[in-house]
Amino acid sequence: MLGECLEIFRSYTEEERENEILKNYIPKDGTYILVMENGEAFVADIKLDKKTGQMSKSAGGYEDFCYYDYHSNLVSMNKPLDTNKVIHSNNYLSFFVKKESILNGKLTKDIVDEYYDILEHPEKKYGKTAAMPIYENLETEIGAVDAEVLQRNRQWVLDHIFCIESLKQDIDMSKKDYLKIFFAADREVYRREGNRYLIPNIYNSNQYNVMVEGKTYGLPDNNQGMNAKKPFLSIKTRKSSAPYLLDREDAILQKQFFDYLMNFASVGKLNIYVDQERKAILGYRNDEYPKESLSGFYLRIQKGKEVEIRDQDVVPFFDNHLKRPFAYENRLGIEDEKNPEHEFGKICETLKEVEWLINDVFFSKMLVNNYFSEETDIKITEESVKRMLLLSRRKLFGWLHLGNAAGMRDLLDQVSRELIIGSILNGHTLKAAKQLNLRMSLMQYFSEGGEEMADFSMELRENLKVKIFSEEYMGLESDREYYFAVGQLVRYFIYLSKAGKKKQSLINPFLNARTDAKLKELLGKLYKKYNYDIPVGGEHVSRLYGMIECYEPAGQVMQDMVSAGFVIDNLILEKKEKKEKEEKDDE
Repeated sequence: MLGECLEIFRSYTEEERENEILKNYIPKDGTYILVMENGEAFVADIKLDKKTGQMSKSAGGYEDFCYYDYHSNLVSMNKPLDTNKVIHSNNYLSFFVKKESILNGKLTKDIVDEYYDILEHPEKKYGKTAAMPIYENLETEIGAVDAEVLQRNRQWVLDHIFCIESLKQDIDMSKKDYLKIFFAADREVYRREGNRYLIPNIYNSNQYNVMVEGKTYGLPDNNQGMNAKKPFLSIKTRKSSAPYLLDREDAILQKQFFDYLMNFASVGKLNIYVDQERKAILGYRNDEYPKESLSGFYLRIQKGKEVEIRDQDVVPFFDNHLKRPFAYENRLGIEDEKNPEHEFGKICETLKEVEWLINDVFFSKMLVNNYFSEETDIKITEESVKRMLLLSRRKLFGWLHLGNAAGMRDLLDQVSRELIIGSILNGHTLKAAKQLNLRMSLMQYFSEGGEEMADFSMELRENLKVKIFSEEYMGLESDREYYFAVGQLVRYFIYLSKAGKKKQSLINPFLNARTDAKLKELLGKLYKKYNYDIPVGGEHVSRLYGMIECYEPAGQVMQDMVSAGFVIDNLILEKKEKKEKEEKDDE
């Protein structure tokens, strides 16, 4: 899949590729100094605001600094010109060092001299290694180092680096960031000197290089750390053990592609869409969505010592806009007094809106930022929520961010049921009611045109209320009404149980019962336990229990209706509260 993405990136011209990289380039935080030919220095502080993803710049010349910086960076810290790894630049036109290395004495005159000596005489670095022929061929193309300019820049650095405050500029050396010095030169000179370092170091290790018809092929460095610690990456059955080899042009193309991805990773845009039709590469944060439909490929990246591709997928077609709206209906007719802004009745037009509901109602806002988190990094105290998040997060991401809804109804059926049970067991009945509302809405949405989800209406509750408090006996009329009545009676028995720890052991069997016979058996045990000493509404409880005993459901246990009866306001207890209020008012 990386090859297909690279082909799209290759469709840009070389100039377009560099412009795309530099347009969103994120230089490292630090103080940037541009030294003119006359020795005058211009200073700018550059810093990334990680919250907004915007760059803060204290002076002009930002675009020039970005260009110089990009062409002066090391491929990696494993391939420095300074063997002490104190100086982090790659050519004689630039000098990068961490401020703390100056203050703590790590940077010395000898290290500075050694850095410039290697730049002037590259054979000191490459010697008899496989990189030396590559460098010699390159030098034939671009010419030797300009020793006069190199010596002039070396002297400026030696004269100023250990007393940088003498520039009489406002330079804060106490910050743990970079001091980067650039010497004014044409951009093409910076590109040339950057390539002088890049070409011999473009491959992971030159020991894997092979020559084919006069062309060098090697193992690229990006996300490919072959070494003695990773023997499993070697392919032992062929002459070259490297997983794959690229020529110089393709290796540079791949390096540029990863540079482009690094810009996204630096500002937290870790979801990358490669749109084949528009030949576009787009990056988004976790809570962002593409504004237009697309098809192509998806990459999940992460910023480490380099940008890493952690996951990838094909995107046949993705559109954030739903083909038909999704309605989050308040089927249970509940109210949230503490959070009256909760969006019952919300009509969702986009997947992003649906994701917001699932993230908020099912996962207490813990899903969106944990799609790709390591399990040990997910800080969720409720075990059922964490377990269901781990079970469902990748498929949910596939639907909500890649447009793949296959198998989603069955997944949501399982996950939402477990989450509702978990909320009930933990005593979060309002939360369970919200989850049941969302579950019913989602099941109805995915069942359109097929088997309908067992629904709940306020009319059902009102009809049962009439039957419980009627002077004449009235039987239950449907399976839905029956299982709702079971949930109401279970909730009442839980109310009678005063011991907190005891409640879970009482609820669990009802939530897991798979037959009506089992439900009746469990209810019978609780009724016998409490019927001699039912403190509230005894005759109404007996009426409800009698109606349940006399009804024989035809179908399977409707767990959603049992849950609905449990989480919604209890009819018997509601009558008690109303009576107590009336007595209080009479006083």
